[in-house]
Amino acid sequence: MMRKRREDGKMGKDVYALSKKVLACLLGIVFMMGFTNIAFSQDYPTKAITVVVGMEAGGIVDVASRILSEETKKVIGQDIIVENRPGASHMIAGSHVVSSKPDGYTLWGSTDAPFVRMPHMMKLKFDPIAETTPIIFYGVFTHFIVVPAESPFKNLKGMLTFAKENPGKLTFGIPGIGMVPHMAVAGMELETGLKVSHVPFAGEPKIIAALLGGHLMAAGIAIESSIAQVKAGKLRALGVLQGEERLSAFPDIPTLKEVAKEFGMKTNVIYPGLMMSGPKGLPEPIVKKLVTVFDTARKSAGFQKYAKETYIFQDKMPMTGEALRNHLNRGYKETGELIEKLGIQKK
Repeated sequence: MMRKRREDGKMGKDVYALSKKVLACLLGIVFMMGFTNIAFSQDYPTKAITVVVGMEAGGIVDVASRILSEETKKVIGQDIIVENRPGASHMIAGSHVVSSKPDGYTLWGSTDAPFVRMPHMMKLKFDPIAETTPIIFYGVFTHFIVVPAESPFKNLKGMLTFAKENPGKLTFGIPGIGMVPHMAVAGMELETGLKVSHVPFAGEPKIIAALLGGHLMAAGIAIESSIAQVKAGKLRALGVLQGEERLSAFPDIPTLKEVAKEFGMKTNVIYPGLMMSGPKGLPEPIVKKLVTVFDTARKSAGFQKYAKETYIFQDKMPMTGEALRNHLNRGYKETGELIEKLGIQKK
């Protein structure tokens, strides 16, 4: 009996000793993982970073991504290569990024449309919000409501009054069904009962040509694309599509909601924004470093000059971390509800 007790005691001590060794090994592994992440973030990047853009070269997303990347390169000390993979409203680029290794060397330069709008309108092979790591939302751009200089509409209220009194008679040019100008005005129609005839075009240059040629009464066009014609006196800007507050750059031009609320509009129209993201699982130290360098680049003289020239607004920028993810989730929900009401959701 005594011998059995001694053997049981020895076994208990052996198990205890083994448990301590296992615990020490596990703690060591955890420590090393943490140390590796820290070391990785300190060394990162050790090679060129690729920013994949899902639009053709020359558009606002492409150019903004290139200028931000060029300024970031000066801060981070490595090349940043912008690679265009256009198609499917950013989704070809997105698919490539989400399937890449989450090491900070493959990023996605886009608007927030692939996250809040396109999942409701297209059948996708991935979830843009769940399968990405949002890094930084660094600027917003918006659209003018414009009419030809000789238009009888001298202000936005006059145009909306015409639409109310003449249902369906106001022709309104848009760059496509489901695009921001269409969504903004169609949402206004739902709330006010006004009726507008939306006319889709393949690109903003064709909308401008139709306006100047007298084939359209009004249109929603990005400020960057229409400002030259507005300044030349060929087009008149009656309003700004997005937002509730007037833009500081155009204090005399009201927002759509500001005027349309007289007709019953209640919902604010969200600004489209420019952002950077990466694949799911991007290490937090890498995300923090990218936020820091991208925001430093955003504040640079080079990027600020471009932003001013192209009317990329940054009054409440940057948006990062949980605030950015909440913004995307909220936008996804609100936009999805509007798309369903309009009947343009994926079939």
